[in-house]
This record gives sequence, C-alpha cells and structure tokens, in this order.
Amino acid sequence: MQNLQQENRQRGKSALKMGGISVQEHNIVIPGISLCQKWGKIRIFHSTIVALGEPKYIRFLFNPEKRTLAVQSVSRKEAECFRVPKYNPENWEFKISSVPMLRMIWKTCEWDTEKTYRLTGICHSEYNLVEFDMKQATVQTADEF
Repeated sequence: MQNLQQENRQRGKSALKMGGISVQEHNIVIPGISLCQKWGKIRIFHSTIVALGEPKYIRFLFNPEKRTLAVQSVSRKEAECFRVPKYNPENWEFKISSVPMLRMIWKTCEWDTEKTYRLTGICHSEYNLVEFDMKQATVQTADEF
C-alpha cells in the first residue's frame, strides 16, 4: 500500500509534465487528452489511462450530435483499437495518428485548424470509459503539445 501511495505521489508530481492534471491534496486525477489536426495527433494523458484502470487497449467513441468523444478501455485486441504503451514515469507518451478522425472532429466542432485543443474528461467506470465534452475544449499553446 505504501509503495502504491509513493507511486501515486510521483505520478502527481509529474502529472502536468506528462499532460495530466492532478490535485494531490484531494487525491484526484483528472483525465485529459489533446488533439492537433495540424500534426494529425491525439495525445492521451496518462491520467486518462489511470482512470480506465490501465488497460492494454483503448478505442474511441465519437458522438457528433452531442459533440462528445470517449476513450473506452478494451480487454482484448479488437478492430479499431489501440495498444496502450507500458507506463514509464521518465518518458511515457501515448500519441495516436488518426487524420480522418481528426478531420471529422474539426468539421463537427468547427475548430481552428491551426490550433491544438485540450479536453478534460469524466470517468464512467460502469461503462469503462472516459467522456470528453468537446464544447468545453480549451486552446493549448504549441509548446504544451
């Protein structure tokens, strides 16, 4: 238990560096992702993977009517899912290239193609997913992505 607490503290210290948001005094980890159409990349923050229980695979679910994007954990390799890299606190990074999906998102959300957007999500454990409201996206600076 003490090792887990130390590991969580270390994750919290590097959460912002790794792209996650952590409020350590309340032991809350807020899942997040960044999307950049210019580079064709979706960056999944480690806080999102932790919220999903550190699965081996994830997939995306996009609802254009509600303008929501979900990251869902998947227990085994399925069509259109992505393998989650093993966590390394030194240099963990999880970027996915999906130009067609990003084009669809940008068209639906009417976002500026020159900007990168960051989203924070809500974990729905009963569905093994984290949901992101794309209407709540914030613009990220170039050095943050």
